[in-house]
Amino acid sequence: MEISSTFIYASLILWQIGFIVGILLKLFYKPSEKKFVPTAVKSIPAVEVTTPKVQPGHIEVEMKKKIALQKPTTSSVKSDEVIKGKVSTQKDKLKQLRRG
Repeated sequence: MEISSTFIYASLILWQIGFIVGILLKLFYKPSEKKFVPTAVKSIPAVEVTTPKVQPGHIEVEMKKKIALQKPTTSSVKSDEVIKGKVSTQKDKLKQLRRG
C-alpha cells in the first residue's frame, strides 16, 4: 500500500512539474522570425563518362611532319599607311582623308 501511494504521489509531482514547464515555455519562449525553407538539390554530374570494362593498352599513333628548313623566297605583308599630322576640324579631317 505504501509503494503504490508513493508511486502515485511521485507521478503527480512529475506531471505538475511538466505542466508548469510547458506553461513557462509558452509564455517566455519566442521563436525566431526566420523561417528556413528546405530546398531539394539534385546532384547532377556535369559530364557522364562511360568507362570500358577492359582497360585499353598501349596505343600507337603515327604522325607525319613536314618541316621546311629554308627561308621563304616571297612574302606578302600588307600594312595600313599612317597619316601623320594634326586635324583641327571635321571638314579638314574629311578633306585630308579624301586626298589620302
